Amino acid sequence: MNPADLQKRLGEPLPGIAAWRNMAPGKRAFPTDIGDYRNASVLVALFPKEDEWRLPLIMRTDDGGIHAGQVALPGGALLGDETVEDAALREAHEEVGLAPGWVTLLGRLSTLPIPVSRFRVTPVIGTLAREPEWKLNEDEVESLFTISLDTLSDESLWRSEERQFGGRTVDIPYLALGGEKVWGATAMVLAELAALLE
Repeated sequence: MNPADLQKRLGEPLPGIAAWRNMAPGKRAFPTDIGDYRNASVLVALFPKEDEWRLPLIMRTDDGGIHAGQVALPGGALLGDETVEDAALREAHEEVGLAPGWVTLLGRLSTLPIPVSRFRVTPVIGTLAREPEWKLNEDEVESLFTISLDTLSDESLWRSEERQFGGRTVDIPYLALGGEKVWGATAMVLAELAALLE
C-alpha cells in the first residue's frame, strides 16, 4: 500500500454499498432515510511494521450495550460541533491512547448507516509513522489486536455462519481475523477498504 495512492483513491467515487453488500448480516437492505440517525465516526489507523501495513482492532467490553463484546474500530458519536475527523481522533485517544498528533489523515470512506443503533458512521483513514504504545481504556476496551492489510485480500478468511436473532435464522458474514469473528459494521468498513486496495 502506498499512502499517496490510497489518498488519491479516497478522493474518487467510493464503492459503498457495492462493497458492503457481501458482509451485510442477513443480506439486509441499506436504509436511505437516515436524517434522524446520529453521526459517529471510527478511525482506521494504518501503520508500517515489518514491511507491511497493519491496523488495530479492539474488542469492546461487555457493558450490555448493543455492540457490547464485539470487535470494532476505535470510534464513537460526534459531540457538539465536531467533525467526523475530530471525533475519530478524540475517540481513538480516549479508547486506545493514540495521540491525535501521531495521525496523518488521508480521507474518508463511505458513511455507513447502522439501523440497529440508528447511527451513520463515517470511517476516517489515517497513517502513523510507527506502531504506538497502546493504552487501553478498561471501561470501554477489553483488548486490542492488530491485523495486516494483506489479510483482507485472503478470500479464505471471508466466511459466514447462521445465528438466531429474534426467533429467526440469519446468515452472518464475517472475517476471521486475529482469532476473532469480525462482523457487522466493522466487517463492512473493512470490505470497502479491501475494495479500494484491490
